[in-house]
Order: sequence, then C-alpha cells, then structure tokens
Amino acid sequence: MNSITLKSHAKVNIGLRVLAKREDGYHNIHTIFQELAFHDTVTISKTDDGYELSSNDKNFPTDSSNTCSKAYVAVKVHCPDVAGIKIHVKKEIPQGSGLGGGSSNGATTLKGMNELYGLGLSNDELTELSLQVGADVPFFIHGGTQLGEGIGEQLTQLDMELP
Repeated sequence: MNSITLKSHAKVNIGLRVLAKREDGYHNIHTIFQELAFHDTVTISKTDDGYELSSNDKNFPTDSSNTCSKAYVAVKVHCPDVAGIKIHVKKEIPQGSGLGGGSSNGATTLKGMNELYGLGLSNDELTELSLQVGADVPFFIHGGTQLGEGIGEQLTQLDMELP
C-alpha cells in the first residue's frame, strides 16, 4: 500500500463547563465530546523522504503549526525509520468553527501513518503521541461519545447512542 485515504470527523461539545485557568494558559474543562459524521478527507502517501502538506483550502496552514505537521514529527521521533509522507487534506469542516477539524486532522494523520507504515502502535500509544499534537487530538483517536476533563485530554468512553 502506497497511500491511504481516511475520513477525519468533526465533533461537537455537548455542554461545556469551563473551569479554572491553568498556569500553561489552558482552562480545565468538563464536557461531553460527540463525534459527527461530517468530515474532512485526509490522504497520506508514502514518499522516500521529507514531508509535504497540501489542501484544497487556500487558507489552510501548511507550516509547522499545523496539527498534521506536528503529528508527523511525533511519529518520526517515536519511529525514526519511517520514511517521508505527503498529506493532502480536503477541507469540509470550516476552520475556526469549534468543530475540531484541525485536531481531527492531526489524529487522522497519526492513525493513517500507523496503518500505512504498519507501525503496530496501539491506541494507547497513539493517544500518548496525540498529546504532543494538541489538547483535543486524543478524543479523535477513539471518537464516539466521551466525557472530557482536564484540558480535554482526560477521556472516559461513554456507552450511549444519541438520536
């Protein structure tokens, strides 16, 4: 397999309690995250070396601040033998909408690299790597419905179906 295309789902917060501000600038929260069917599409292709990021959205950042870039770096540090990748993100989730598009793209990059390169990383290992990418990224490793605490990284899977 030389490339993989994955859905990168949006999420909503069902209720959000913002708690104390932390020393790192984040706020502690108490929320329920719900994954949505609405999604971006992320295509990851193997390359011999290096990293390239593109999108159909001209306003999509392609520098090192992007969660896809951060995810690539996290995997590359953890698994130095991984060759290069080319990532294309077809954006549907509006940037800055609060629907978690960027965080989802980062998590999808982690999962896609794991599958594409056959790294064999467990969901726990992917979750640990996702903490290096962003606060909401761990949610997207598992998706579904989850209680989020801390800055959103302390997650408890909820077994419930919403209408």
